Amino acid sequence: MWQAIAGILVFTAIPILMSENRRAISPRLILTCLLLQFAIAWIMLKITWVQSALLSLNSAVKALEQAALAGSSYMFGYLGGAELPFAAEGPGTPFIIAFQILPIVLVMSALSAILFYWGVLQKVIGALGFMLQKALRLDGLQTFTVASSVFFGIVEAPLLVRPYFQSMSRSTLFLLITAAMSTVAGTVMVLYASQLETIVANPAGHILVASLISMPAAVLFAQLWVPPGDRLMHPVPKVESEAQSTLDALVRGSEEGVKLLLNIIGMIVVLFALIHLINALLGAIFGQGISLEFLAAMLFQPVVWLMGVESADIPQAAELMSIKLIFNEFVAYQRMAELGPGAMSPHSSLILIYAICGFANFASLGLVVGTISTIVPGRTAEVAYLATRALFAGLLATCMTGTVVGLLQAG
Repeated sequence: MWQAIAGILVFTAIPILMSENRRAISPRLILTCLLLQFAIAWIMLKITWVQSALLSLNSAVKALEQAALAGSSYMFGYLGGAELPFAAEGPGTPFIIAFQILPIVLVMSALSAILFYWGVLQKVIGALGFMLQKALRLDGLQTFTVASSVFFGIVEAPLLVRPYFQSMSRSTLFLLITAAMSTVAGTVMVLYASQLETIVANPAGHILVASLISMPAAVLFAQLWVPPGDRLMHPVPKVESEAQSTLDALVRGSEEGVKLLLNIIGMIVVLFALIHLINALLGAIFGQGISLEFLAAMLFQPVVWLMGVESADIPQAAELMSIKLIFNEFVAYQRMAELGPGAMSPHSSLILIYAICGFANFASLGLVVGTISTIVPGRTAEVAYLATRALFAGLLATCMTGTVVGLLQAG
């Protein structure tokens, strides 16, 4: 337990040391954010009826998986999950990620668009934002950006507050990017949960809880790193769907899902190719066994120790965190699933599930800089500077989330 407590202190100290204005840091903010994180985690993980509600998500996830599989198997046949027309023999597997797993993104994108058109997501975001506003004394724009990051991706979330970028303070801009890096979108929650079915019970519930717990952590690290320099108060943005009907929302959501699906496929292909080239270069210079993942894993070993990971699991946990940063969280979860439930202790596995759950990776860095720079080209240099730091602030936020959950589960 002392190990994780030391982790909380170290993770909090890092952004304080890196802060742009340490004199503006509020001790009340630190205490409130930490207490709110523990409170959300305790409510979500310890109260029986809340656990039962989260457990019901697993049935919904199964239904969505089957629905996506029905569509993909019809369109792509056995490549998409339909019965093989031949006996599978020899090495290899008929399991194809692009045709059997990623179509879940299409279904979730369409459903999210419908819920947004009906106003359901706005109400949930408003409720989460109200909680943050009262507890952390943020303004309407800040609470909206943090709460919306739980449901919208690293590209979509900034688009919701497009009109505010020109007048947005430096601190709020940093908070927006950090929150996007610290959570995962609703469109991929089911995708990630589907990878973790053999690792933990009710993976969908854990993925959702991870994003919720990471909200106050994102606020903490963002406002420690770039404290607010003004008290300009923005109201809660009013956002509505551009769809004209439920069917129109379905069509628009499907179109966005196709873009997201292709973006994920393209990003993974390019990342694997670039990392392969870098690793080949490192191997040629330093010898076999030296790779980018290996070097990153070495740096992550003290980090995962501070998170409370058991000593025997530290090398494996550090490798998973390095994969999450260099590639993305989907690849890290996939690797975790390949290792199987016996690769690490249940306690260490749970910590890693929460620590990996966030968009803080190098690919997201490029996406967020490209998106916001397109919206407000006059702030491109500032966005690039802040986004690089937000990447590490978001990574620290998810590490803090894993630490908090590990402490509660250990208790």
